[in-house]
Amino acid sequence: MKRRFLAVPALLAALLLAPAGPAAAPAASATAASDVLVTESGTRLALISCALRNTGSGWAVIADAGHQPSGCEAVVTHADHLELQHDVDAAKVSSLAVTVDETYAKSGLRVGASVGFDLSNIYLYSGTAGSAALNPASVSATNGNLWVQGYLVLPAA
Repeated sequence: MKRRFLAVPALLAALLLAPAGPAAAPAASATAASDVLVTESGTRLALISCALRNTGSGWAVIADAGHQPSGCEAVVTHADHLELQHDVDAAKVSSLAVTVDETYAKSGLRVGASVGFDLSNIYLYSGTAGSAALNPASVSATNGNLWVQGYLVLPAA
C-alpha cells in the first residue's frame, strides 16, 4: 500500500513535463504568459494560476518578487463577481479551482468559479448557504489572497 502513495509524486512528475517549447512573451496588458504542460499521452494543458488581491484599491493579479502568475491576463470587477481573463486558445476546460487563504478563511469567505475558455467568473459569498453573491469591491484585506489554479486543454499541436 505504501508504494502506491509514494508513486503519486513520481506519476505527477511524469504526466506534467517541462514546458513545451519557448513561452510566448506576454502582451502589454498581460501579467504572465501561460505555461504549457504536456501529458504522457500528448495532451497539452495550459496552466492557469495566480493570486488575486484587493488591498482597498481594486482587485489585481499579483505579479511581484513573491508571486508568478501563469496565463492570467487581467481581473475585472463587476457588481456581483470577478472576471478573470485567461485567453490561452483553449479547446476544453479540464479544471479550475479558486480558494481563499487563511485571512479570508477565518472571516468565512467562500468562493466559486464558472469556467470558460477565455475567462472565468469568480463569485464571493459569506453567510448561510443560498446567500447572494457579494460585491467583490466590498471585500478587501491588506494581505488576503484568492488562489487560482487550473488547466485548460489546448488543441492538438
